[in-house]
Amino acid sequence: MEKQVVLVINPGSTSTKVAIYNRDGEICSENIRHQQNELDKFSIITDQLDFRYEKVKTCLNCFLNDKDYKVVGVVGRGGIVKHLKGGTYRLSELFLKDAKECTYGEHASNLGGLLADRLKSEFSLTDSYTVDPVSCDNMMPKAAISGVPGIVRDGRGHPLNMKMTARKIAKKQNIPFEETNYVIAHLGGGISISLVKAGLLIDINDGLLGMGPFTPNRAGALPLRGVINLCYSKSRKEVETLLSKNSGFKAYLGTEDLREVIKMVESGDENAKLIFDAFIYQVAKEIGAYFAASKCKAQAIIITGGIAFNELVINELRNYVGKLTEFHVYPGENEMEALAEGVFRVIDGEEIAKEYD
Repeated sequence: MEKQVVLVINPGSTSTKVAIYNRDGEICSENIRHQQNELDKFSIITDQLDFRYEKVKTCLNCFLNDKDYKVVGVVGRGGIVKHLKGGTYRLSELFLKDAKECTYGEHASNLGGLLADRLKSEFSLTDSYTVDPVSCDNMMPKAAISGVPGIVRDGRGHPLNMKMTARKIAKKQNIPFEETNYVIAHLGGGISISLVKAGLLIDINDGLLGMGPFTPNRAGALPLRGVINLCYSKSRKEVETLLSKNSGFKAYLGTEDLREVIKMVESGDENAKLIFDAFIYQVAKEIGAYFAASKCKAQAIIITGGIAFNELVINELRNYVGKLTEFHVYPGENEMEALAEGVFRVIDGEEIAKEYD
């Protein structure tokens, strides 16, 4: 049993994380970097499948060479597909088609399932998997109402990391996972803030387009009059690119690197301080809103994601919301571990794989 392993694939915009896990945790991993000029050759992100596959396969060959491992599962981070409930999913032809054609949205994680499914034949496996894809949520019906019939509040964020972090904090608090009630903020290139009850994301902002605070390069929620004016002055593609890639810190300060922003603040740049303070203010307001949505019963506010490594950000947020309930910080992301554990739960009969149809 100790030699049974799962291969984990997690594509990012300019990198692909590859790892091998057994039931005790990570055995080895590598973050394969891709040069932007190489990626610019492809019109849509899923056209990169062959290019990334060759690099992933080379990396795995090095990992597995002369090792007595038995690969029992392959899993890839799931991308933007139709809305579905949380859990481990067996990759179907329809899931792969929707991911490849970017039917519901274009995102680097769309490649995760495609890479995993192609790899399964290398190890004579029948199935490949994904766990808690980007489009996963368990939105309460009342949380999906927008105010305009025909426009539904989408919940697209970081369910994979959020749910794994919730499991870790529940263990730390000695609370049964099915009894947990948390507000979790994932702060990174994208920002999603959610009310997570018993591991279910029952309300969450759309971390890609619309709702929530602005991010290093995304717009967040916007005044509607300004959005209307913008839509009548540019093409749809231009508007989508502006709001999802060229907004936030990048638009105001010329950089999406928070470390650079903080250097500006520390050097006395008053405009940088204003934008940084506005960012903290918007994140804190969103956390406070979700705490109110829990009827002020959330057992913890949890800050996670890459930005959670920054002490200045954490201290500022603690000043705003730290007295509402227990305040926990879990920097980074647990996505690779979450993917591996999801597959092992299915293999070990602790969970039944869901079907995408």
